[in-house]
Amino acid sequence: MLMFDGNLVHGSSGNITPFPRKIVYLTVNACSNYIRKPTREEWLAHQDFTPIETVPDDALLEYARRKKKVA
Repeated sequence: MLMFDGNLVHGSSGNITPFPRKIVYLTVNACSNYIRKPTREEWLAHQDFTPIETVPDDALLEYARRKKKVA
């Protein structure tokens, strides 16, 4: 995974691997900067403005450990 600021100009050449590329754009704003008059479909401009909750630094590690025990 590659993450960078949306204001950073990025360019890459064509995909020369046999594997497809997936691109997901995620824009994070302050909750106060919500869309007042939605004009786009829900799948394109999500309209749930619930604040993101923080989790402990080791949350992904703990999740992986739990999944491993279940399998």
